[in-house]
Amino acid sequence: MTAPLIRSATKRQFLLQLGLDPNDDRTSQTYWLLKDEAIRAYEAQLQGRRDLLRPEYANQDPPYAAAHFTAAAFSSVVRSIYSAASPVTRQLYNRGCNSQGDNWVISWMLYHVCRYRDGRNIRARSREFHADDDLDDSGSSKASRRRILGASNGS
Repeated sequence: MTAPLIRSATKRQFLLQLGLDPNDDRTSQTYWLLKDEAIRAYEAQLQGRRDLLRPEYANQDPPYAAAHFTAAAFSSVVRSIYSAASPVTRQLYNRGCNSQGDNWVISWMLYHVCRYRDGRNIRARSREFHADDDLDDSGSSKASRRRILGASNGS
C-alpha cells in the first residue's frame, strides 16, 4: 500500500503519491478514468440522498459536502467503486487499500467529486464542471476530459 494522502491534498500531490507523472498525457487519461468512476458512483449513490446525511445535516439542501455524509455511507460508496473498477483503475486502487477495507485513493477522488459539487469551489462554478482538472500547476491547458474519456471508451 502507498502511504495515505490527506483528502485536501492537491491533484498534483495525489498523482505524485501514486507514482504517476503529472505531466504525462497517459496520467491525465488515467486520472479521468478514476474521476469518471467516482462521478458515476456519486451520481448513482449519493447525489441528493438526504437519508445518507449525518443527523446535523439532515435538513440541509443539496449539494452536499463529503463531510455531510455518514462515514458508513461514504465507505459504502468507496467499496462499490472498488468492486466495479476497471482493470486500469483497480491497479491504482490496490495501492490505496488497507487491512480495514479503507481506500485512500478512492476516498480522495470521491471527496474531490463532492467538493466540486458542493458549491465551495469558485472555479467549478465559474467554468465547465471540473474544468480546472485540465490545467497543470502552471495553468497550461491539457487535453479535455471529453477527448480523453471518448478515446478510452472507443467513442
